[in-house]
Amino acid sequence: MLRKKITVPVPLNRWFNDVKAVEELRGILDSEPFQTAVAILKESASPTYGSLSDTETNNLRLSWYAGYVDFAKDLQKLTKLPSTQQQTLEEWNHIQTM
Repeated sequence: MLRKKITVPVPLNRWFNDVKAVEELRGILDSEPFQTAVAILKESASPTYGSLSDTETNNLRLSWYAGYVDFAKDLQKLTKLPSTQQQTLEEWNHIQTM
């Protein structure tokens, strides 16, 4: 069996320094297929009337649902540059050059 290569997580500041990657991720997350896939996964993991009768099953379904919701929200956070790294709009560049 092949061993999985362990990679070190990329620090957040390095992620936000690559503005092109942030914009590309934003495009992916705004795409209809991705939004549909997230909605399907959230719906399939949400609690049902049948799962409410069994506490263990209900807890598992709530855990899965929370995981999908958190994952989608965390990805959205990666598409918003921190306020210190907001891009300067080109229309305001003339003020800086004066």
